[in-house]
Parts: sequence; C-alpha cells; structure tokens
Amino acid sequence: MFDAQLLFPGAAGAALSFYSPWLPRGGDNLRVTVDVVQRVSSQLTIRVFTKNREDSGDGSDADGGTSIVASATGRSTAEWTSGTAALRELVRYQYTVQSTGIGATDWVLFRMLAPVWFDTVKV
Repeated sequence: MFDAQLLFPGAAGAALSFYSPWLPRGGDNLRVTVDVVQRVSSQLTIRVFTKNREDSGDGSDADGGTSIVASATGRSTAEWTSGTAALRELVRYQYTVQSTGIGATDWVLFRMLAPVWFDTVKV
C-alpha cells in the first residue's frame, strides 16, 4: 500500500502510463484494490504485469482480459487467478490515467491497498 498519489494526464484525450516497482509473487492468485479518493474528468486503469527474475524488460500482461477501470471515486477490485493468469515470480502494476474532460485541469488522486495473495485449493 502507498499513500495517495496525484496524477495529471495532461492534454484533453491524453493518457499517461507508468509502472510500479516489482513485487515478489506471494501466492497463486492475486486480489488488487484501488481506492480513488478524488478525481476530475479522468479515468484510471490498472493492469498487472509479470515476469521471472532472470527476464529483462517490462514483463508481459498477466491477463489481457482483466483490469481495474475506475471512473468514479471509491474502491474497485479485480482478481487475477491461476486459472486466468500466469503469474510468474515478480508482478507489478501498470497505471494509466486518461483525460475524459478538457485536459489541463483533469486529475486523479488514488491509493493502492495492500495486495491479497492466496493459493489455489487443490483437491
């Protein structure tokens, strides 16, 4: 978890993306919650990227069909499970803030809650 971060996408229709630091995988499955504290004409999208320690680069999208799209204040949660995602040794978030208004005055203030890791039950 980190304290609230303020992002400005820039011009109207513009998008700004950045990555979090790498985190070690803590289980088979991952549950992620974002808390949008306040926003002005913006949308925040969060995706999970993953790679093994020996791999270089930005990693690969853990599951192209799963993301958090927050276009209102409050909490939003998504889950990446071993059935839909191939979570490797390291994971990180990609944050993208998109302007949906006039641009220069658009912003989003958000915080990420601590990730919840859990293993798949095998019967």
